Amino acid sequence: MNGKNCIGGIILRSSKKILVMCSTVIIVVAIIILYRFLTHEKLSDYIVVNDGVVVTKQFSVKSQTAQQNTSAKGSIFVWGDKAMAKRMRIVTSFEIDPKDFGGMTIYIPKKWYIANILSSYPENQKTSLQPYASDRDMSSLGDDWRNQVEVGVTYVGNPAGGGTGTVIIDLVPDRKAILPSESFIIGVAVGSSTKGGVRSIGVDSIKIPISLDSGSKN
Repeated sequence: MNGKNCIGGIILRSSKKILVMCSTVIIVVAIIILYRFLTHEKLSDYIVVNDGVVVTKQFSVKSQTAQQNTSAKGSIFVWGDKAMAKRMRIVTSFEIDPKDFGGMTIYIPKKWYIANILSSYPENQKTSLQPYASDRDMSSLGDDWRNQVEVGVTYVGNPAGGGTGTVIIDLVPDRKAILPSESFIIGVAVGSSTKGGVRSIGVDSIKIPISLDSGSKN
């Protein structure tokens, strides 16, 4: 009888240990599931339009050269805080005439650097030209700009063949050089002409002033 009681006691203690272990595992698993549920990023369509945007500008330019249909239009968005610009995006839709060797050029202001370029050009066109940002010395651009992005520009030879597309340029400032409420200029040039055997590129252009202390997004 004593032996049977001993065996029964051992079995009972073992069952209790197993029960405790199972309960512990269940509790731990439940805690993990609950934690993941509470901390998991919930999907939502709720957004704030133009969140952080302090300036928006629209622009449009068209080539005035006879029998040449090249144009560009778009928007500029500037993000910032307390009159300090943090980043900028230039969105441009354009059409380049098949006879135009000047294409489109977007001029990047001083103290700003190109972070990324997205482009749909050429859309269903037989041309290999892509948007091109120069990596050489651009001091010849003057005081307003430090770089340029060219689309469909051919300095020598025949035109690139024209086409339509959209280009998105993301810019970031030189934080060590840019000042609060500092103004800058975006330039957009299109078209070309030939006079007296001399080829000219970007014969029609506009300048878009950007100021963060204007108190308005437009």
